[in-house]
Amino acid sequence: MQEPPFPEPARPDYRPTAEGPLRSVDAAPAFAVGERVHARSFSVPGHTRLPAYIRGHAGVVELIQPAHVLADTNAHFQGENPEHVYSVRFDSRELWGVDAERFSVTVEMYESYLETTS
Repeated sequence: MQEPPFPEPARPDYRPTAEGPLRSVDAAPAFAVGERVHARSFSVPGHTRLPAYIRGHAGVVELIQPAHVLADTNAHFQGENPEHVYSVRFDSRELWGVDAERFSVTVEMYESYLETTS
């Protein structure tokens, strides 16, 4: 029995603008180290790097990293759309309630995943 041919991926005319995921952006970071932020709560069809267990919860920006290609749009060939990336620390009790063992979870998050706390 002969194997079928390997299918070609269905990709539009897409070319990365540079090697690797790091990019530069003209805008200054929207959030500062030490700032309390909320992870946005949204649902998207397809790919997202925003973990469901973080959505809607508050954390603190620990580090501002260089801008990266936004994986959510890049995975669907909708452009690189680079954004600043933040290391955000969440308290376990914020995520899982007052009975959770106390520890911290740090998540790398694109800027569009975050909003200011009110």
